[in-house]
Amino acid sequence: MLDTKEFIKYSQDVTDSLEFLTPLSDNYPGINIWFKTKVIIGLELGTRKLFIHRRSGKIVALGIAKKTESEKKICTVRVAPEYVGKGLGVKIFKQAIDWLETEQPHLTVSEDKLLDFERIFDHFGFRLTSTINGLYQPGKVEYLFNEKKSFLGK
Repeated sequence: MLDTKEFIKYSQDVTDSLEFLTPLSDNYPGINIWFKTKVIIGLELGTRKLFIHRRSGKIVALGIAKKTESEKKICTVRVAPEYVGKGLGVKIFKQAIDWLETEQPHLTVSEDKLLDFERIFDHFGFRLTSTINGLYQPGKVEYLFNEKKSFLGK
């Protein structure tokens, strides 16, 4: 159980994370609902974790990962535009991989963002395992990486 000081920090991190994530996520409709109904509950259960990088008290990069018995996934990584190319994305991926305890976490990326992540995926040796049209956005291809065989059948 969190003491008062930990709870206040936790609450501020959650509030700041949602505030940071929303304007950078126009390509994922419903991300606010997902955050409120999945991420917050997962944080409370210990199945999700936030990876936050701040400068002058403000979030400039954020990652969210999910770890359950059946899934180890990097759910989202966002870097403020003025901090892109400064290594924060790589740091978040490393932190998430360490927390997930796997070198090959599952993740997805939209066709609109694939080129933005291509170098990081190559750096970590992530494997493209399938594509799904319309998974998060109608008419847009989502690229899936590092799927486990059991996940591919679903």
